[in-house]
Amino acid sequence: MRRLFALLAALMLLVPGALAEGARVEDCAVLPGQAPQLRYFLPETGTASLTLEDADGTQAMVILSDRTMVGGNHLLSLEAGALDSLPEGRYTLVLTTAAGRAEGALLLGAAETAALETAVPAASATPAPMPVAPTAVITPAYRSEHSCDHPGCYWCTPMDITDEAAVWAMLTAPMTVVDAGQKEQVLLYAQPDANSEAIGVITGASQGVHVLETRGDGWSLVETYSSSFHDSKVKNYNAFVTGYIQTAKLKKKEVSQEYGIVIDKLTQRLYLFHEGHLMTELLVSTGLYNERQPYNETRSGEFMLISRVGEFRSDNLVCDMGLRFNSGDLLHEVPHTLNADESKNYKNCEPKLGTRASHGCIRVQRLRNADGINMRWLWNNLKNGTKLVIWEDYQGRQMAVPADDSLVYYNPKGGVNYHGSATCLGVKDQYLPLTGIPYGELDTGAYATLTRCPYCCPPLRKAEIQEINRLHLETSPGEIMAIWQNQE
Repeated sequence: MRRLFALLAALMLLVPGALAEGARVEDCAVLPGQAPQLRYFLPETGTASLTLEDADGTQAMVILSDRTMVGGNHLLSLEAGALDSLPEGRYTLVLTTAAGRAEGALLLGAAETAALETAVPAASATPAPMPVAPTAVITPAYRSEHSCDHPGCYWCTPMDITDEAAVWAMLTAPMTVVDAGQKEQVLLYAQPDANSEAIGVITGASQGVHVLETRGDGWSLVETYSSSFHDSKVKNYNAFVTGYIQTAKLKKKEVSQEYGIVIDKLTQRLYLFHEGHLMTELLVSTGLYNERQPYNETRSGEFMLISRVGEFRSDNLVCDMGLRFNSGDLLHEVPHTLNADESKNYKNCEPKLGTRASHGCIRVQRLRNADGINMRWLWNNLKNGTKLVIWEDYQGRQMAVPADDSLVYYNPKGGVNYHGSATCLGVKDQYLPLTGIPYGELDTGAYATLTRCPYCCPPLRKAEIQEINRLHLETSPGEIMAIWQNQE
């Protein structure tokens, strides 16, 4: 069982597969106030540092120091203006590894960028607006030891919600599942032998696997995330595993061509696609594990809605409109408790939407967003067979910060929230349309006291996004850092 935890800061693996020899650093040009993007190549996993040296060979800045990084092509995105403290001029970008150092030219300043204009086109001094979406081009099979490129495959498709065509192709592609009951779990073995070590479990009927090899001995080599629950035979919670399963147990299934769902643990949002386009997004809460309950982590992977459960209870919480996609993991409305008069009370769970909070299920907002969509709409419109994929928030993934000149909205007549839409359904008609304010001014003056609207999915504040990104420089929050004992 493979555990490759070390990744790099901010850092996005661009090209998986066979690695060429020798570290490389690309030349680049950076304008004042621009967000630098540094590209480099590591031939193998190991410790490396990235520094800037001035024309005299004196170290001018340490960008990464003794970080363990995976081999491959990398893109490091720094914050806008990260190099503005340095004088304009020519610098050397130095990548230092155990095998030596690789160098590339970095030209800082408007006058200097002309020298590299033909080789490295300078970006606009005013970057184009960026959506609130993950920017890292990391695939679900990021940790794989195998290189493949299967068009439309969940495992080979970058986790980039802005690429509608690629996401839709993935959401409508057939998937390979285990031919078993929807609450039955099948073991994944370390070798093509049922007497070898069991390294993971796969849920029948609804969980997809990535078929890497179909062998002549009746076994297939597959990849997936282990769907270990508290009562599973193998305690390998949400681990990305590669192992063997009998080929006869695998079955290809078609999925809905009308709708598809992406759940992103990085942004804690549900993205609903309809006939090729991103239709809307909703706030969710995925699982929040702890040392005592590691199985609370929502298992990532490729799934399909398999059955309609409806209302169910979890301790004192009532969960409505449950749609099963992975045995005990369901997509359902944010839970409520019951008041003494039997009325519904959402005050404990609803404020946590947009953050990890569940026991493994995916909680979805009940309040209608600006497009009129909520969990009830999903319940009424989505059919069994709709593909639902869950993106892991691997270390190195980053959430884009909206451009300062993009708009959020508020009600100047006493409103307490900021909104993502001028026509938010959470605001009375008499106050619509709302007044737009630049996102870059959201933390200034009276705007700084506005709270995020629970209806219309406005972006997080810049400091909140930066904190999420900082966390993902160092960790993969969905990975459970422990060694679990298999219990047959």
